Amino acid sequence: MSDERKKIGSIGEKLAADYLERIGYSILQRNFRCRYGEIDIIACNSEYLVFCEVKTRKGSAPLHPSLSVTKAKGKRIRELAGLYLMEHEDETRQPRFDVISVIMNQNHEGTIEHLENAF
Repeated sequence: MSDERKKIGSIGEKLAADYLERIGYSILQRNFRCRYGEIDIIACNSEYLVFCEVKTRKGSAPLHPSLSVTKAKGKRIRELAGLYLMEHEDETRQPRFDVISVIMNQNHEGTIEHLENAF
């Protein structure tokens, strides 16, 4: 992955985390990694433990960011969430899997779309 793509992705994840906090979620972890992959954001509110996949694109990109979350990617995130839950046995909230799309302009400002229960 190019440095520019990493930078855009990192900015998008920051914007997504800030958005989640603004609407009342607590960010538990960003970039949860293990040898099987990564979950971009793990957040919670009083009811849900939310595993978020964040997809960021520049405004000129031809496809909506959420379209790049495939069935296989959803399956992998569910598996990673299971590993996270095994490490956090005391977690009692209902898990949920969301996709947050960030469409970014040249000033690194983003439009955010939050799709709950995406997969």
